[in-house]
Amino acid sequence: MFFNKNNQGLKKKIASYQKSFKKYGSHPKALYWASEKAAELRYRELVADLDFEEKTILDVGCGFADIIPFISRKTKKFKFTGVDIVPEFIQAAQKKYPKHRFLLRDYFSNPLEEKFDIIISSGALNSNIKNVYRFRKKAIKTLFDHALEAIAFNMAGFHPQPKNKKKYKVYYADSLIILKYCLSLSQKVLFRHHYHRKDFTIVIFKTQN
Repeated sequence: MFFNKNNQGLKKKIASYQKSFKKYGSHPKALYWASEKAAELRYRELVADLDFEEKTILDVGCGFADIIPFISRKTKKFKFTGVDIVPEFIQAAQKKYPKHRFLLRDYFSNPLEEKFDIIISSGALNSNIKNVYRFRKKAIKTLFDHALEAIAFNMAGFHPQPKNKKKYKVYYADSLIILKYCLSLSQKVLFRHHYHRKDFTIVIFKTQN
């Protein structure tokens, strides 16, 4: 188990997900998705522009790893690893998809040493915490540094931002700020925001300097 034992915010987050899991079981609502359809919409957008054929894939914040069927529709030969901070999610994912590898880990604080062809992350960058942009940029950089070919993630947010933002458990980021940061990492970036008015997906490809 790879966690910072003194991170009270992380402990609180894990406890919140465990409470949700106890209520909903292995359902997208346990992951704070509004519905199964809402989760599936994000999965489709994440995999749309990527070639997974014979690739190693890491899913950060994998939940129940229900993105696997969406990857399987594009290719039958891939190696999948999922990481999450919630023990119950990892156990459920391993039971559901026994042929794949799952690890209990706070990846953004303690990333794996190994690199992967493609790293994906759905819903793991939505927390309303202190220094929201510093956290998001650092997390994106961590994903990017450990990917060999590309990363893809989604995030709650939009542009322009309202003048008076309400406080939610989910933080709706300014998508333009995030996009500009991603463009500082690579010259090849895809930005998808047509599918939902308060959500966007970014794919960053590694480029040769």
